[in-house]
Amino acid sequence: MRAGEIWPAYQPLVHLGSRRIAGFEVLARWTSPLLGVVSPATFIPVADRLGLLHGLSLALIEQACRQVSAWPGEFYLAFNLAPSQFLLPDLAVQVQAAVGRAGFPMRRVRVEVTENELFHDNLVARHSIEALKQAGVSLSLDDFGTGHSSLTRLQSLPFDEIKIDASFVRGLESDSHSLKIVTAVLGLGQSLGVHVIAEGIETAGQAELLNRLGCVFGQGYDLGRPGSAEQALAQLHRLGCHCDHDRPLDASPFQRLHQLETLYLDAPVGLCFIDTEMRVVSANPKVLHYLGLAGADLRGQPVAKILNQPYSQGLLEALESVRGGANLPPTQYDHLGTGSTYLVAHQRVSNPLGEWLGISLVVIDISERVKAELALQQSEEHFRRSIELGPNIAWAAGPDGAVDYMGPAFEWTALSSAQERYARWRDRMDPDDRERVHREWLAHLPSPRPFKTEFRILWPDNTWRWVRSQGFPHLDERGQVLRWYGIIMDISTEHRLERRLIELEQKIATLGGG
Repeated sequence: MRAGEIWPAYQPLVHLGSRRIAGFEVLARWTSPLLGVVSPATFIPVADRLGLLHGLSLALIEQACRQVSAWPGEFYLAFNLAPSQFLLPDLAVQVQAAVGRAGFPMRRVRVEVTENELFHDNLVARHSIEALKQAGVSLSLDDFGTGHSSLTRLQSLPFDEIKIDASFVRGLESDSHSLKIVTAVLGLGQSLGVHVIAEGIETAGQAELLNRLGCVFGQGYDLGRPGSAEQALAQLHRLGCHCDHDRPLDASPFQRLHQLETLYLDAPVGLCFIDTEMRVVSANPKVLHYLGLAGADLRGQPVAKILNQPYSQGLLEALESVRGGANLPPTQYDHLGTGSTYLVAHQRVSNPLGEWLGISLVVIDISERVKAELALQQSEEHFRRSIELGPNIAWAAGPDGAVDYMGPAFEWTALSSAQERYARWRDRMDPDDRERVHREWLAHLPSPRPFKTEFRILWPDNTWRWVRSQGFPHLDERGQVLRWYGIIMDISTEHRLERRLIELEQKIATLGGG
């Protein structure tokens, strides 16, 4: 220790969302010219037995605080103190003196302690903790979930942070028990309003999963290994500093339970959850209303018992398919008992390990929409029939003049598409008129004025008839043509009358001349 062979190593404590550095845990490292690198697991217990551990801790605190005092950012330093050190009456005074000599703020110092039986009803230890807190130091409970840590002590001591033990994090991606324990500890920390740090993060998958579960901070080899002051400063420059150390967001199970209950009760749609045994876990009033079971308590009841009517067989079969792993689209069902039509989204729910948890149902009453669609279909059918029976034929074209709609003619055999009807019209036009009308139409297109032309066409009864086609432009606010809408009408009678009138005028002129 006197030779300076024991030095501080810095391991980053990282904000999992931004991957910025929130702080560094300071760890003792011994590089001996005689023994080489000596493991902390070897020399820390020796120092403790020899009564040198407290002196080593104070020297490490002062050295580390002095090294980082000029570094940028509001990161904190975390130091490990043994439970036996809290039995020293002047522990807070000595820590404050070491930090003060280095010129580092006490509010950016965090003390980590692995709790054991020494803390149980020990007034000296409690006094040391209270004195450290009054001096501005934050307190972190290390290796939570192992050893002697308990909810009672967590409640009685003013910890600012919980560190989830690495043994639980290690099995996070493969062991459902570890996943449940980590989730429970995260919920506990959020409920108590303390930060939670996950130790021992060794893979990117673990870090991502913890972030999704609501763990804000992490530590481990995947995020950064312990290194020298130079290496730590380089990491800080590269990753940046996360300086927000406010009270954590309360996303605890207790908080979420009340949020979900409020959403369930007030949601404008039906919400229901079914467990792996196909029993109802929760169902809001909307679901009960849709099923005609208002006021009933479905919790714990099998869905096969609830959906025992013949008209519910389709929904029951769909749920069984989802249970078997099928991914079904939202489906429409008719409930004959209530006269309702509803759309059901049935989604299989799994935990991050892929283990099946149950089925989530979202039920939407679409009865009014179905009625409106039926009325619209009937209206469209009436309109279509009226057009087909009418003497005139509608057509439409794009701004480039290409006809893309041609209405049906009552006398003609119905064809499968508007394009086929248009092709048939062109085939039946008089060849001379066809070319002439085409030239007239193309020449007129640049003009945003109405279009009119007349031509002959071979009717299905093999007679030639005269028709008049008129087109009207639909313009935008700048006067540009968006679309053409037109109508074709039979003017054969008009042509016959005109021709008869001409003949009569010629006869009168002849008689008058005689």
